[in-house]
Amino acid sequence: MKVVIIGNSGSGKTWLANQLATCASATVIHLDELFWEPGSLDRKRSKDEVLALIETSKLTPSWIVEGVFGELAELYLPEADALVWLDLDWFTCKARLQRRETNMAIAQSEAGLARLLEWAAAYYRRSDKRSIEGHRDLFERFTGIRIHLRSEDASTAFIADAQRSTLADALKRVAS
Repeated sequence: MKVVIIGNSGSGKTWLANQLATCASATVIHLDELFWEPGSLDRKRSKDEVLALIETSKLTPSWIVEGVFGELAELYLPEADALVWLDLDWFTCKARLQRRETNMAIAQSEAGLARLLEWAAAYYRRSDKRSIEGHRDLFERFTGIRIHLRSEDASTAFIADAQRSTLADALKRVAS
């Protein structure tokens, strides 16, 4: 299976990707790790380096890509079987981001967390490919299996379904 997961920062993309990867024996590809220099959340890789990393990662037979970077996620869509959009409310995303620092491998300063919260809050107002508008556009244009999860309960139920059967069957049952 090849699955792309998009959504706002704090929506649960990484958690969902890790859960699905366990169900499907797939490799998780974190767009943050492709976009940012190793060990950093403020130094971008060059465009050429990002594109090379994407092309290499696509060679993996079964993958689950997750991230807010719609412009990068879009590069995986021609080969993806499914697109999952985590469309959670800001209150949930914000609470998760505020708890995240203790769970992250990369330490984030208070100032960095404040910038992330400000940027993530703008998800609902921006119009780029990293926004609700951009993600909606990717979702609506995608012709494969589409899953639109709008709550923590929906995400949890989806994972439980995939664990009881197979990811492919769960995707088909939940598809929009």
